[in-house]
Amino acid sequence: MKKRLVIIGNSGAARECYWLAKDCIDAGADMEFKGFLSLEGYQGQLHELSEYFLGVDDAYTPAQDDVFVIGVGVPALRRKAFLKWKSRRVKFVNLVHPRTQLIGKISLGQANILSCDSYISCNTTVGDANYLNGSVVIGHDTTIGNYNFFAPFSIVLGGAVVGSENTFGVHSVLFAHAKIGNSNKIAPGSYVYKGCGNAKVMMGNPALVMGDAEELQG
Repeated sequence: MKKRLVIIGNSGAARECYWLAKDCIDAGADMEFKGFLSLEGYQGQLHELSEYFLGVDDAYTPAQDDVFVIGVGVPALRRKAFLKWKSRRVKFVNLVHPRTQLIGKISLGQANILSCDSYISCNTTVGDANYLNGSVVIGHDTTIGNYNFFAPFSIVLGGAVVGSENTFGVHSVLFAHAKIGNSNKIAPGSYVYKGCGNAKVMMGNPALVMGDAEELQG
């Protein structure tokens, strides 16, 4: 039975996942695309892909051959969608672009999105529902938690430890053996040498704590 891919999400990140999935299918992945679900009624933008809209996720009944990925960029929403649908016992898949490289022994959870030209090196552990948004480099012996978002060209060097629900900006770097906690925002172009705790905004080279993530969101 061929798997039928359902993307939870109906905006920009979801559309990116559709095209990633299309590349996977064209390269021989044993699945076909089924459609998009809106996370709790979010009014997204599917543009030319609107014909594939399946409706609000709460009203959807999964079929036996359905498999799921989370096409949402915001880490907290990725966590919400993952836990919600995991409780419904659906099957998640990792969406890995054919041009992504996994080198050596990698422990990879479920519901991860690894976009084009990303790279994960040996003896690395990656948790669930992370989103590597293209040309992301994860070095050897790193530990990545859950629900993180890595913008294009962000880098995590060898032996670093990343918690959960963090956001890495474009061209940001977490240096070797640095450690960060949960729910942090690493600004674009920032170089984090040692790390930080939880819910901080890091900015600059060397990156400094600029405030609490929740405060700067408002």
